[in-house]
Amino acid sequence: MEQDVFEWKDEYNIGVDTIDRAHKQLFSIVNRVINNFMDMDFERNKMTCIEAIKYLKSYTIKHFAEEEAYQHSINYAGYKVHKKIHDNMRDVVIPALEKEVNAKSYSKESLEHFIGVCAGWLAAHVLIEDQAITGKTRSKWTAIVADEDDRTNALDSIVRTYIRGLFGMKADLVSKNYAGFALNKPFCYNDVYKTEDGKTYSVVSVVEESVLEMIALKFLDAKVFEMNAVMSSVLSEMLKSFNMEVMMAFLNGSLNNIKSRIMPSSEFYASYEKSYPSYTMLWRTTCGYIAFGIKNVE
Repeated sequence: MEQDVFEWKDEYNIGVDTIDRAHKQLFSIVNRVINNFMDMDFERNKMTCIEAIKYLKSYTIKHFAEEEAYQHSINYAGYKVHKKIHDNMRDVVIPALEKEVNAKSYSKESLEHFIGVCAGWLAAHVLIEDQAITGKTRSKWTAIVADEDDRTNALDSIVRTYIRGLFGMKADLVSKNYAGFALNKPFCYNDVYKTEDGKTYSVVSVVEESVLEMIALKFLDAKVFEMNAVMSSVLSEMLKSFNMEVMMAFLNGSLNNIKSRIMPSSEFYASYEKSYPSYTMLWRTTCGYIAFGIKNVE
C-alpha cells in the first residue's frame, strides 16, 4: 500500500487551480518513487524511475508553459527569473538525472540521488518561487539601499522570510555578527556565485541537526531522522535553493552558480579563523539554530 511520505498539503496551494493541480501531480510522482525505494523493490524502482523521468520531462514542459502563461497574464514582476529556474530544471537538472541513472544502471546510489534532487527541488520551488506568484510570500524584488545597517537589516528580513516560507519555522535574529562559534551537529552547504557585473560571492548556510530533523518530519514523514544519502540530497537541494533565493533577493539580480557542495563543518569553522565573511548572521528557531554567511571572493 502506497504511503504519503512526500505528501501534498493544502498550505502549498497558491490559489490557482490549474497550477495547484499540476503541483499535486508532481508531488504524487515523486512520492511513488520514494515508496518503491522504501519497499527495497529495486527492480520495480527501476521501472518506476524510467516512467517517472519520461513523465517529468513531458509534464514539466506542459506545466511550466502553463505557469509562465499565467504569470504573463497577471504581469508578474518575477517572471524572467522564474522562467530561468524552470529552464534550468527542464534543460539541465532532469537530463542530468536521466544521464546519471542510465550510466549507473539504476543503481541504489543513483536512485537515492534522483529521489533527493526531485523532492528537494520540488518542495523548495513550490514553497518559495511559486508562492510568490500570487503574493503568498513577500516579493523579493525590492531595491536594497546602500547603507550597510540597512543592508544587514534587509538580509535579516529576507532570510527570516525564506526560513518561514521554506521550512515553516519562525526565526529570531540572535546575532548580526556571528563569529563562527560551535553549533550542534551542523549541516553546512556552500554555493559560489558570479554576478552579471563579474563579482563573485561564496555563500554558506548552516543548519543544526535538530532543525534538519524537523524538516525531515515535515517533508518526508520520517519517523526517525537519519542522515542517509536520500536525506542528504533532499537537504542539499533545499539549501541550494535557499541560498540562491536569498542572494537574488539581497543583490536584486540574477546570479550564475559556479560551484555547489556540502561543506565539512571543520572547514566551515576554519573559515572564521583568519577573517569573518562580509555578512555573518545567526537565527534561532524553535528547533535550533541557522547561520548564514556571505563572503566576497577576490
